[in-house]
Amino acid sequence: STFAMILALALSQPSSSALSSPPSGRIGPHSARRASAQCMAAGSVGVQPEPLPLGDEAPLTPAARVKRALTFWGRVVPILGAYKVVEVAADLPAPLRLAVGLSGVRIPETETESGEVYEELHEWGSQRLESTIQELKGFYVKTGQVISTRVDLFPEQYTSRLASLQDSLDPMPAAVVREVIERELLQGEPISSLFASFDDEPLGAASIAQVHGATLLDGRRVAVKVQRPNCEPKLKGDISNLKRFAKALGKALPVDYYTVFCELERALYGELDFLQEAQSALKVHASVSHTAGGKPAEPAVAVPLPVPGLASRRVLVMDFIPGTPLNKMAAVLEERGIKPGSPESELAGRRILAQLTEAFGRMMLGAGFIHGDPHPGNIFLMEGARVALIDCGQVKQISTDFRLKLAQAVLSVDEWQQTGGSPELVQRAKESMAEFGVTFVDDAPDEAAAALALLLFGDPDAPMPGGFSNAELSPDSPIKAIASFPQELVLLGRATILIKGIAKRLGVRWSLAAKWKPAAEAALECGVDGCTMPVWSSPVQPAVTPAASAARAAGRTRFAEVASSLSAAGKLLGSWAIGRSGAAARYVVPEPIRARAKKVALRVATRVARARDTA
Repeated sequence: STFAMILALALSQPSSSALSSPPSGRIGPHSARRASAQCMAAGSVGVQPEPLPLGDEAPLTPAARVKRALTFWGRVVPILGAYKVVEVAADLPAPLRLAVGLSGVRIPETETESGEVYEELHEWGSQRLESTIQELKGFYVKTGQVISTRVDLFPEQYTSRLASLQDSLDPMPAAVVREVIERELLQGEPISSLFASFDDEPLGAASIAQVHGATLLDGRRVAVKVQRPNCEPKLKGDISNLKRFAKALGKALPVDYYTVFCELERALYGELDFLQEAQSALKVHASVSHTAGGKPAEPAVAVPLPVPGLASRRVLVMDFIPGTPLNKMAAVLEERGIKPGSPESELAGRRILAQLTEAFGRMMLGAGFIHGDPHPGNIFLMEGARVALIDCGQVKQISTDFRLKLAQAVLSVDEWQQTGGSPELVQRAKESMAEFGVTFVDDAPDEAAAALALLLFGDPDAPMPGGFSNAELSPDSPIKAIASFPQELVLLGRATILIKGIAKRLGVRWSLAAKWKPAAEAALECGVDGCTMPVWSSPVQPAVTPAASAARAAGRTRFAEVASSLSAAGKLLGSWAIGRSGAAARYVVPEPIRARAKKVALRVATRVARARDTA
């Protein structure tokens, strides 16, 4: 029901995991006194204490936490209540129906009126939810972000209104941004001592940080990520409140969101530390630049890397990515005259899907180090539909054991899709999900485990076993049969849902199990011991051997070096030739013929892509 959807996603979140768990204890008076004593001790030996916070950064008092929680739920519960009333209105006795009518909620009398009433509710509810989140900000912004991405689950009014939360929150004043940078990176020196220019207008503003474009003194174009000075106490207070409500309403929700919020609480500690994010960006880049078997490969997606030496806990300077966020791509395509459903749009969409699928396949089944926050605001599209994955604040290192179980599950789903399923595969799925740590409710059908695996990795249009539905929030979804699940599955579902959601928008059948089959086989072949050392510790270029050094010293060049140089030169020459021939064609071939040839080429390329993806 719509009521169940709104209730579930009011508590739901982009699922992700942090690299490491935070301290288990909460900050209390005793720990505060210890921290104060440590600061005093540090000052006594000549170490400067932590500078006073900027802006309104101050720990939220218990009263402030309660006020924020009551404000949020005081405005959201009426939305949920209105949906519930309309849902059950037909079964209400006459006195209650009269009371509901007097309260202002319109009760539909016919099926036509029912559609009109729900449209009115969607409009009213989306406005109320957006204004509440914009007012409170903090962790509630992330709840709105995930709703905005789920066009397959939520009414258009909600997804459209909340899309602004992806990267267009109210920005910090430029003066505050500059002060944070000078304090964090420059020990009080002016910002001009590092940057030749700095853009005061942010490229994007989110709940934790905002990003500015800048040019270093040596001419490099960079992006500067600056943490909001008032965000940490609000975020921690908000997620604490959401955990309490998720625990209290656990029986009314379709899945254990308390576990989800516990995982997100751990993720939050890592996301607030930009030094950790800089390290994570290097690892994510290495992960997408190696196959599941550990062999170096062309990066599946671009990842902006940190500039060495220019990072602190609250400021991070990194490569500048020229591109457009995925959540704004539709508007850009419209400006260029590319219509949804056109060959150009479909071909670009398939390229995006292929890159994301390959990247997450390498991360999950290869390195086991995963980008944990792949929402559309963190996916940039560059020229030629090249994908960049930004913001490595939320990541997760999964264990080798989990990674190998995941590989086996992927192969089982692919086998199911090839054969149509069997009692043997149903039993194998039960055993596999039990090994993952997934448990199901007592009355769950035997096919629940197989249905869950298909929901995660299978073709979304394929029939589900056991009478289950592939709609996640349907009463017949296999998610409803889950009693408990490991926190790794939170992250796993986040990535698979993103990719399958893009495919659904494009109307493309996209089986992750089929796409990830080669990577899963490579992972199982490498086994527990692995094929290589961790990919982020492997040298990017082949190490120089003593023999090579001696040969260079003697003025001799080794054949392997010549072959490598010739290969690189051949690729460069090919690119140059294509570019020159294209430039020549613009002068020789008339425009109408070139336009027609382009359309034909696009149609052919789209057909080839469809055939390849469905093979």
